[in-house]
Amino acid sequence: MGERDERGLQAVIEAMATLRRRCPWSSRQDHQSLEKYAREETNELIVALEDFATEPTAENRAAVVDELGDVFYQVLFHSALLDESSGRDYGHSLGAIIDGLEAKLIRRHPLAFTDDPGDEMASLDDVEREYRRIKAEEKAAARGEDGSR
Repeated sequence: MGERDERGLQAVIEAMATLRRRCPWSSRQDHQSLEKYAREETNELIVALEDFATEPTAENRAAVVDELGDVFYQVLFHSALLDESSGRDYGHSLGAIIDGLEAKLIRRHPLAFTDDPGDEMASLDDVEREYRRIKAEEKAAARGEDGSR
């Protein structure tokens, strides 16, 4: 992430921390009370994406950006709650989410993140086969080698 991106991310983390401290509604929320909003915002994003796919106007694009922000707010809010419950500084869980996502993208797409300097794209069949293999390995590892858990 660039310096500007990091400043922007830090600013939104600080804004969330302020809401948790100073907004009567935000300060009373927990994971369970926010569940309905996560569903609502996700559904609104889906509608905006459908509208944009049907009619890719600047207005529909702006609606998608707005709804993505609302979904991101849910991620930000839940990550702040995780930070509070673990005694961590605000932003710790969000950083873990971003780091975990980056690692997962790279781990699950080795054909895209190859050391080969060429820009040739792998076939869709190869990508899907590799993705299924990796997902199966991850599930097996999560269960443990002996099948427990």
